[in-house]
Amino acid sequence: MYPKISIVTPSFNQGQYIEQTICSVLNQGYPNLEYIIIDGGSTDNTVEIIKKYESKLAYWVSEPDLGQSDAINKGLKYCTGEIFNWINSDDWYEPNIFFEIANVFRSDYKVTSVSGYENHVYSHGFVQVHQGTQLKPTLEQTIEMCEMTQPSTFHRLDVVKSVDALSNQLHYIMDGELWVKILLKYGTRGFRKIHNPVVNFRIHESSKTFSNNVINNFAIERASILSSFQKCVNLPESLINHYISSKFSNSKTFRLNTEWVFDPIIISKRKLRIYFIKNYLTRQFIIGNRIEIKFGLNLLINDMVFDIFFFKNVLKYLKLSFKNG
Repeated sequence: MYPKISIVTPSFNQGQYIEQTICSVLNQGYPNLEYIIIDGGSTDNTVEIIKKYESKLAYWVSEPDLGQSDAINKGLKYCTGEIFNWINSDDWYEPNIFFEIANVFRSDYKVTSVSGYENHVYSHGFVQVHQGTQLKPTLEQTIEMCEMTQPSTFHRLDVVKSVDALSNQLHYIMDGELWVKILLKYGTRGFRKIHNPVVNFRIHESSKTFSNNVINNFAIERASILSSFQKCVNLPESLINHYISSKFSNSKTFRLNTEWVFDPIIISKRKLRIYFIKNYLTRQFIIGNRIEIKFGLNLLINDMVFDIFFFKNVLKYLKLSFKNG
């Protein structure tokens, strides 16, 4: 028996594309599918198209909402499957991909997330293959990257629901915030990768990823997520500000209401805090800022971190101090 796959499509005025999206889900031929469409009150022909397929939908509605995150959260409330993902109303799945995804999940109950490749399809016809969600060498680095390529990444539904789904404050990188919450609670051991394209991600003039203004919004939201969980692990405000300003050209952030839940067996607040302090120290040595280097070393002392990294950097600091008088 194949596990039930729950797919949600958030939609708003994408009548020119949504039928291809719907057909790519329904034509999978997958025997245990739950498909839900949450439309934000479209004024084009979207509703007319949805009604053509309503007999094959588990649920659909067209009403005003608070944006994409809100629409997905609405859909999540109706999901009853084992595997979950959402697909936007201008993207479409590759044929027969649900079987491949499901087989990975049912091969091992410990699998929490499965990611494939993506075809990025541009309006002029150019197609670029993207590797999808990638893991960094360590969990700390993966958390810091704060990046999940959502269209090609499926999760166990109970995992998504256990981390309170998506933040309605976020409209561009809500998938990144969801990914960090999953990483903090489940780590990367349950992550699996397939090396075939799963989805076609359409990039066009009206898509979210097109304009420079949107790119700035992505950066602001990513910076806000990063600063939010840095505060949660009790990094000093000055270190957070420096971290954000050095990592992003625009250091603007806003207060995020996310409640970050850590599983200390997976990763502790202390371990993540030390990771950021060490990165901060490394950066200060590059620019030769002795005051900030001393500050960073004192933070490690306060955390009782007396490892090889600490002693090497104490020696580097003494040499730098001697060299500069």
